[in-house]
Amino acid sequence: ITGPATPEETPLGVSAEKPSVELFGRGGYVHPFLSVSEYFTDNAFYTHENKVSDFVTTVSPGIWFTAPHVYERLLNIDTSSVSPGGFSLSRYKPETFRRYQTYLFYNADIQEFAKESSQNTVNHRAEGLFQYNLRGGLTLEVLDRFIKSYDNMATTLTHEIDKFWDNLANFTAMYDPGGRMNFRVDYSYFIVNYLANRNDFRNRRDNAVSGYVFYKIKPKTSLFVQYQFVDIVYDQDTLSNSREHHFFGGVQWDITAKSTGSIKAGYERKEFTRSSIGTGNYFTLEAQIDHKLTAKTSLLLKASRTTNETNISSTNYTLSNTVGVGLLHRLTAKLMAQINLDYGYDKYNGDVTLNGETGSLSDHYWAGAFALQYKFREWLEADAGYIYARRSSDFSQYDYITNIVFIRLTGSL
Repeated sequence: ITGPATPEETPLGVSAEKPSVELFGRGGYVHPFLSVSEYFTDNAFYTHENKVSDFVTTVSPGIWFTAPHVYERLLNIDTSSVSPGGFSLSRYKPETFRRYQTYLFYNADIQEFAKESSQNTVNHRAEGLFQYNLRGGLTLEVLDRFIKSYDNMATTLTHEIDKFWDNLANFTAMYDPGGRMNFRVDYSYFIVNYLANRNDFRNRRDNAVSGYVFYKIKPKTSLFVQYQFVDIVYDQDTLSNSREHHFFGGVQWDITAKSTGSIKAGYERKEFTRSSIGTGNYFTLEAQIDHKLTAKTSLLLKASRTTNETNISSTNYTLSNTVGVGLLHRLTAKLMAQINLDYGYDKYNGDVTLNGETGSLSDHYWAGAFALQYKFREWLEADAGYIYARRSSDFSQYDYITNIVFIRLTGSL
């Protein structure tokens, strides 16, 4: 289920941060930080009518640690509570470090509305990674991410805060024997648990296994094939359990700092435990590209076509299509600008009944954002920007338009 992100979810792209507190000699670094943001929205509940405007303040303390020392946060993954297996976009082939690498991160978002205090929340994110490189080309990696948050209200139909927690545990084994071919196996266990009783039907547990075979056509470019199996099991019997089979072929490249990316396309088969629900068969696609157009300008592209789990009990799943383009340009040594454009289309499988009217449901999402970032010091920076978001639905009650203006100040010790 797609939709525009809030300012807290999409800070302006930041270059690698250098922490200043060293632990254990040259063994590791700890990096505390604090961000304070203020934004105004003209439609706090993302409604079609009776819009409510409000000011929102968010205080975000956090800390991260690496050992041996690395000057940047090491996990940059896309996850979602509706994505089977947890990952909304595939993770690139993980970067390998020295003999071993440890990374820990924690962040809280304390969000307060000036008028609508019922919307106040405290969100948490904790994640960790451990990687060990054995002699002979074998790399083992374990990561875990815990999130306590709420669904982006731009994607909900109730205009209420749907709070949840989820946990994604992932194990990866990579083997590079030194020739043209290398191999990778992934296993993930994903738990989703919603706090309100009205959302109990969405609680589930996913097990996902993936296997890759890579063939190097150039030192930094590989063709690959992938098979993924996902077993989705719900705690209640409202929604049907299902199993997904994904078959992909693609290309992955990492041409120094100039261009990195991955493009893959394939076929998905979604089978349900209940025989009354037909099997879904779909063409699937995913692209993630980060390309430097010039020394000061970067182009970011993300696109996907896949099935997601539903947030409506009378439907079975959604077929989601997304595309996002971002342009990042360094105006001066201290000033950076970013423009983002995003489009999403969700088609629900199964009918929806609203106010006595029954029919199919599909949603179109559009979002655009512009932001500036100014770096006062190595340890102090500010962001300011504007976000426009719109949804057009088969049921006009779900339509909305919202405008957001935000400013953020971030400091690190």
